Amino acid sequence: MGAKALFVDVLYGSKIAFQSLGLVTQTTLKRRKAKSTFKKTLIQQGVPPEAANEIAKEFPNPISTIFSIMKSNAFNQQEDAQ
Repeated sequence: MGAKALFVDVLYGSKIAFQSLGLVTQTTLKRRKAKSTFKKTLIQQGVPPEAANEIAKEFPNPISTIFSIMKSNAFNQQEDAQ
């Protein structure tokens, strides 16, 4: 692999890493806002605040799901390589 190709690979790899970091941050903030709105809506509909907190704890987290999929795929690939 030439130096130019290596440079281009590093450049695009860095770009993808920074974009991914931004997407994770954005998703986390939007999830937090949606979870808060969900909890407020439950309380407005007459659900007790304690119950609304418990229900809101189960609000899905796509980031943890993505990371768990990535971990399981990484471990599967390591086992296949051995």
